[in-house]
Amino acid sequence: MIDLERLAKEEKVSDVIAFLVRKEGGYGYPQMDRFFTRHNFSVIGNGEFMRVFEQLRQSGVVEWGDKMLVKKGPNWKEPQFVTDKKYGIE
Repeated sequence: MIDLERLAKEEKVSDVIAFLVRKEGGYGYPQMDRFFTRHNFSVIGNGEFMRVFEQLRQSGVVEWGDKMLVKKGPNWKEPQFVTDKKYGIE
């Protein structure tokens, strides 16, 4: 089981966003917002999440899909902690 709380607190916001959108279907923006609200509210409260998300979108790491879905962009790369199989990632 993946330790999402530890992942959200120990990794960079940009890497966590890249992790969340890794699947083919993408990840809903509202669900992403709730993920950070639940596991690391400080990045929501200080506006870091929105700033980082917009930077990732502009740099092509993520892109908008249909109905508020966020998908991998052309410049998406797997975060290092996924490769290292940290936090229970298999």
